[in-house]
Amino acid sequence: MITEDQQMLHDAAERYLRDNYDFNSRREVVSSSEFMSEPHWTAMASMGWMAMPFTEEQGGLGFGMQECAVVAEQFGRFLVIEPVFDSVVVAGALLTHEGVNTPDAVIEKMATGEIHIILAHAEADAAPSVTNTRALLQPTESGYRLTGEKVFVAGGGSATHFIITACLGEAFAYALVERDARGLTVEAYKTYDGRSGANICFDIHIQASALMASGEVAINAFSRARARAALIASAEALGAMDAALGATVDYTKQRVQFGQPLASFQALQHRMANMLIEVELCRSLVAAACRAHDNSATDEWALILACKVKTANAARHVTQEAIQLHGGIATTDEYIVGHYFKRVAALDSWIVSRDEALETFIAVVDAA
Repeated sequence: MITEDQQMLHDAAERYLRDNYDFNSRREVVSSSEFMSEPHWTAMASMGWMAMPFTEEQGGLGFGMQECAVVAEQFGRFLVIEPVFDSVVVAGALLTHEGVNTPDAVIEKMATGEIHIILAHAEADAAPSVTNTRALLQPTESGYRLTGEKVFVAGGGSATHFIITACLGEAFAYALVERDARGLTVEAYKTYDGRSGANICFDIHIQASALMASGEVAINAFSRARARAALIASAEALGAMDAALGATVDYTKQRVQFGQPLASFQALQHRMANMLIEVELCRSLVAAACRAHDNSATDEWALILACKVKTANAARHVTQEAIQLHGGIATTDEYIVGHYFKRVAALDSWIVSRDEALETFIAVVDAA
């Protein structure tokens, strides 16, 4: 059951994106040299979307993942390219976990959209895990020397800061680094789903205060951030597949073949009915997983993993079916349906991949 606050969030997000974030305007930004729209980023901050996951003491709204997922679903529906949740949910979880040494001013600036912090964790040829990093933090007289490389930094094209994971001796750790730090090189690029990515390499000296967390605190915070990333990816995939289904239903009502609308053919009706079933199953699972996370339920992690696997599989199936039922037009850049498929394909491997989630879910169930 959706609450009054969640309904208000849904309506506000849907209204703003419907009126201001049409597909052609999005294509113009994607085809330009910009990695996101600054006016949209500013508007989203003014509506409080950046402040949602932070507590009121931190300058936020104190919302949980249930509320964040409501907006994330609309991001998927309208194919939003601004990495709002990459910053405030994923990086925000790393910076607000208990025991992390984050200055209050950093969180306040994130909540207002003044700074845009992105996680840089993945490395070439490294197996996915919480602590798969070969980057190094080495103590110096004035702080630390941070060396290494990171790849596939989602949202990194427009980041003002990076959270960089590394090994501090035998401990897992991460540090907050400004984009223009001396010794940090950023190779930004457009990704196939219209967003931005970056590869970064670094050999920099940082102050001791730039080390946010290490050891058990860092691992716990990183696990929390990954759980939230899986939920956001699932919610956004839900919005994308639901919109793809809606576009398909509308198209089959208008497209005439053999003197009849395509929607009149029972075989196609059954395929679209199956698509609807997948969408609604995922909607229930996303709501249950977000609720379990917000309530710290004992089965929270298992539900989150199941949610990630199910929505990733369903979103790929539904968007592929949407392309099939549209025909060749859906493969063109000018038509929105193919872009839904591209987005869910990118979400499939974002931070917690579908394959990793499935393997972990099996291990969790076997251990229960």
